[in-house]
Amino acid sequence: MLNTLLALLAVVVVMLAHGVARLVLLPFRVVRSLFRHTPKRARVTAG
Repeated sequence: MLNTLLALLAVVVVMLAHGVARLVLLPFRVVRSLFRHTPKRARVTAG
């Protein structure tokens, strides 16, 4: 019984950690995508 509860707790903790990591990393991913697309647009308009 205890092992089952510990396993469920571990799964919940991993899921929470993953969700928090996604929330924390989301702004960085958005900024990175903006910076990645801006030079492409500049190159397309220049060309």
